[in-house]
Amino acid sequence: MTFESIMPEDVRLIFLRVQTELLPIEALPDTAAELLIRGYDSPALRELAGHPRNDPRGARDLWLMVRDELGVPYMDDAEARWILMREWMSRIVDGTLDPVEGARLILRHGWIELRQPVELGGLVALLDDWDDMPSWRGDTKVRIVADAREILNGPSGKSKDAE
Repeated sequence: MTFESIMPEDVRLIFLRVQTELLPIEALPDTAAELLIRGYDSPALRELAGHPRNDPRGARDLWLMVRDELGVPYMDDAEARWILMREWMSRIVDGTLDPVEGARLILRHGWIELRQPVELGGLVALLDDWDDMPSWRGDTKVRIVADAREILNGPSGKSKDAE
């Protein structure tokens, strides 16, 4: 059994957000403190929790040591982004993330990096509807939720390009 297989999903998402540079380096000391509070421990994690925010290079180096000490492997970047996008789509569907905000996250942090996967085309296009047709915004939000649900319920919930 690996550390990753027993890691709670929200902790796994933290590591993926750092790997894909969605969590600012300046936030790593606070992230380390949160992991300590949650029961994770390593020498580098303790050092990072007390590390100054104005030393991003040092924080990044310590984070790399934390990953090694905790045995957290790196994922393929495309797979990591798909996991994060599935998380955002799940949150859109369950109502814990505003549909437009979630679609914008997907556009900003996955669409281009994943070479514009066909599965996301409709969801991203709905942002144009949101911007161009204010009178349809209520319907557009409903359609974003429906598209996210459809993608999640698809064969794999990810692009064939990511495989």
